[in-house]
Amino acid sequence: MLSKEQRRAALKLTRRETRKLLWELRQSHDISLEDLSVLSCIPEWQLDYLICGRGQINGGYLAQLAAFYDKRIKIELIDYPPTGDKLKA
Repeated sequence: MLSKEQRRAALKLTRRETRKLLWELRQSHDISLEDLSVLSCIPEWQLDYLICGRGQINGGYLAQLAAFYDKRIKIELIDYPPTGDKLKA
């Protein structure tokens, strides 16, 4: 069973990786957060939370963003550490 610290570390890593992907997509399309909000029909504050890695990751909003960027979501379970990060024991 995972400890509380391990669960927090896993969530933090997932948020960080999701935030990085969303940030890179937005930058590559040269679109402001406000414009992305209007075009994707996602509240600006929710986009800010997703792109800054705060709060819960909302699968529905991720699906909307994927559709907006003409992408699909692929969920893959991979072995730790993916980039040298280790969960605290």
